[in-house]
Amino acid sequence: AVARHYRFVIINRRADLTLERGLAWRVPSKLDAAAMHAAAQRLLGNHDFTTFRDTACQAASPVKTLDRIDVARFGDRIEITCSAQSFLHRQVRSMVGSLVEVGRGFQSPEWISDILAAADRTACGPVAPSDGLYLERVDYPAAL
Repeated sequence: AVARHYRFVIINRRADLTLERGLAWRVPSKLDAAAMHAAAQRLLGNHDFTTFRDTACQAASPVKTLDRIDVARFGDRIEITCSAQSFLHRQVRSMVGSLVEVGRGFQSPEWISDILAAADRTACGPVAPSDGLYLERVDYPAAL
């Protein structure tokens, strides 16, 4: 595979989920999607993603290249999309959980740079639940 594309769906409203139950993460407190997007841009590029790596991760190296990450609001729905050649175990959910901390106003967008540089799992925000995480597409090299 040359690229993997993930989408994480957050429903940002006080009312409980009905049709979306099990398909999205409901965050009842108001999220600032623009701040989340600004913070997410600090994750782009080649980095040591140890902070966002699960303790059970079996990858040989925590160094990965994040090619794209975007946060967009559509009414009460927030979608976080990201693309890379490969990801660490629970990397996307860990990044989303930390971005939600920024969206809630508990942390600044600059905090993402700080925790990324720390290369320390304990610096990470809470890990987002699996509800809402979708592997959308995997790209393979063109046939020769």
